[in-house]
Amino acid sequence: MSMSKYDFALDMETDNSVSQILRNTRPNSDVLEIGCAHGRMTKYLREQLGCRVVIIERDGAAGRAAANFASDATLVGEELGDVEKDGWREHLRRLRASFDYIIFADILEHLFHPERALAHAVEFLKPEGSVWVSVPNLAHNSVLIELLQDRFEYRNVGLLDASHVHFFSEQSLLKLVHVAGLRLLRRLDPIQWVTHTELKNSYAELPPAVAEFLKARKNGEVYQFVWELKRRASATPSG
Repeated sequence: MSMSKYDFALDMETDNSVSQILRNTRPNSDVLEIGCAHGRMTKYLREQLGCRVVIIERDGAAGRAAANFASDATLVGEELGDVEKDGWREHLRRLRASFDYIIFADILEHLFHPERALAHAVEFLKPEGSVWVSVPNLAHNSVLIELLQDRFEYRNVGLLDASHVHFFSEQSLLKLVHVAGLRLLRRLDPIQWVTHTELKNSYAELPPAVAEFLKARKNGEVYQFVWELKRRASATPSG
């Protein structure tokens, strides 16, 4: 997966997954940022919020760029930076690290075993800490419009990003959260109207009755789920 396509400029003016998470991160916090790419969030966390940030990034070039804004504990590359391996956990255990926030911003959909990565991260969450996750909503109406017309074409980025290996609806994400030993505290799901997505379709392509049904759907125009999670009282850290 090429990381260059994810080297976006930081947009704090609109409601998107990154801006929502950053606006709701307390200054001067300890943060574990998983899948930091080139460090657009990392830079803001450190320079604007004064946070201490540990990064995990598999892509070496992107991780080295982000390391300019991270703490000394940077986990970058195929071994320490791959959240689906165990190197990062062993390293953080040696450091006795714990965090106020653990951030999976648009990462879980790229993992083969997202439930395992999320559950393992909980081990390093402070008792009152939060996990922030954001994932695209596969059940967005623009995707359904495609399917209803027998179309399913991957895109470079967005809801049908070709590098996604997992897809989520609200119910599948809730299941993942539960399996990881977490609970949903609040959601800040950004809306993207059908005509404004990268799929470039519209309700006008459908019979009126079908279009009206889709318009009435819960989460039909939720573009991403952006959720703050807490550890469940009955949950114990994974081994």
